[in-house]
Amino acid sequence: MLLRRVFICCILSLIFHHVLTCERAESGQLFCEELSTPPSSSESHARIIQPVIVVDGNKSTAKTGPRLPPATRRPFVWRSRLSRSLLSLVVLLLIAYVADYCVFRYRVSADRRPFGSITVEHYDAIAHKDGKAELIFDPPVQQTCVHTLFPHAGDPPCWYLSRHAEQRTDI
Repeated sequence: MLLRRVFICCILSLIFHHVLTCERAESGQLFCEELSTPPSSSESHARIIQPVIVVDGNKSTAKTGPRLPPATRRPFVWRSRLSRSLLSLVVLLLIAYVADYCVFRYRVSADRRPFGSITVEHYDAIAHKDGKAELIFDPPVQQTCVHTLFPHAGDPPCWYLSRHAEQRTDI
């Protein structure tokens, strides 16, 4: 609720080019007041805040706070849509992983070639002080992979391993 009041005051401050503070009255209205400069020495120092504008609030009994114009509610809608889309993306990835794992377990139990092998060439790159690198090649090795979208049983997927058949280790 406090964050909503601060946001309203910021928007109204930008519109009216004044520094404002906002308070909510018991009637559901939002009172915004201008923080003016201190009065001159002849005036009372107690009268620094002056009322500027009143924004009609929500007249219902629900504790939803004041009702704002659509232009000031857009950032909250955008944030809500972004969080929903991220949550739906995570849920879809989780469903894809679970389905992929179920297919993998079925292939293992039915012996339908869940594993494959790809020839991988590995080499070490040793950096020297003069900026050159010495390459030491290991003999090619057959590496086990799985025929799935995601890694399972500690092995990488075959589609990934076939695209990264040369593996480099920087020393």
